[in-house]
Amino acid sequence: MKTSIVSRRLPENINFIVAQFPEDIQEFFLEMISAERSIQTIANYAYDFALFFDYIKEKDVSIEDVNARTIKRFFRQIEHGYERTVHVKIYKINASTGRKEPTWITRTHFRENSQAGKRRKRASLRSLFRYLVKIRVLDRDPMEEYEDQSLKSRSKQRVPVFLTKEEALRLIQSVQTYHKRKNIKSKKWQEMRDLAIILLFLNTGMRVSEMFQLNQNSIQKDGDTYRIIILGKGGKERMLKLNNTVTATLNDYLRFRPEHSSPKELNALFLNKNHSRLSRKGITAVIKKYVQEANLPPKAANISPHKLRHTLATLLLSNGENLRVVQEILGHSSIQTTQIYTHVINSEKDDALDRLDGFSQI
Repeated sequence: MKTSIVSRRLPENINFIVAQFPEDIQEFFLEMISAERSIQTIANYAYDFALFFDYIKEKDVSIEDVNARTIKRFFRQIEHGYERTVHVKIYKINASTGRKEPTWITRTHFRENSQAGKRRKRASLRSLFRYLVKIRVLDRDPMEEYEDQSLKSRSKQRVPVFLTKEEALRLIQSVQTYHKRKNIKSKKWQEMRDLAIILLFLNTGMRVSEMFQLNQNSIQKDGDTYRIIILGKGGKERMLKLNNTVTATLNDYLRFRPEHSSPKELNALFLNKNHSRLSRKGITAVIKKYVQEANLPPKAANISPHKLRHTLATLLLSNGENLRVVQEILGHSSIQTTQIYTHVINSEKDDALDRLDGFSQI
């Protein structure tokens, strides 16, 4: 099965998905590439569109005939989860030639449909139908009619999950204890890589998608000062200073880092055991492994890279840092996003409850 190339800037598996769409939809993805949207964003759109197009194909509905009812039934069907189809390229040995040859296989797996996932799918379809109206493939936007008719679900504002300072220290220390306890024969560079990843998350608050894209030249030295350039959402860059602890750990990792990485990933900062760029999934697995080793309390047992981002924000505000500074460090486009952490750190609220201490004694 040969992969059709829509754009060489897309990974092969995403090209495979996008190539199945009608030409007008492929143009939508080319527009996204021209607008320098991140590869992860484009991949999310591809998966969302594939899910929707599979649904309307099953119902024998053309894109021109999609209406509010179609969209409502689609969202209802995937409300509590859905099967995602992914295409994976593997290599098999050709019995005749003895050479490894690429072949594509299809795998499906069940995915929960989280609140964030539901919002993203609505946003994906909203962008799609607006585009199709704009280029006059459609004369109306069925997504607008659907949203006008839908009951608005109540927004649930949850307190962000984060680590305390003591728990964060336990996570950092778990890297060393993990390798000592298991007497692991892993190479030193992997241990130093994992420690550098955890420290970067806790000291810069970067997203896992931002960590994944880091290259060696993302680290800039100015005298004794080291800074890191982070490519955030919407192609926005921010530069953050690295403290001495993070700098020392990164330098240790770079001393041990394998020299003979894959030519394609020669500049990648973090490598996997095959000396290719460490994937988003691989970075998440690193965090999960040491969270388990640290034996953190139940509320912190499912700490993810994004929750380490919450941890930095909370620690900064606890130290009395300005909300605007925290916004710039995290790369939030709106300060309202940063303000969710003020619900966690509110010294006046704490003091008010402390003043009731004498009253509550019997």
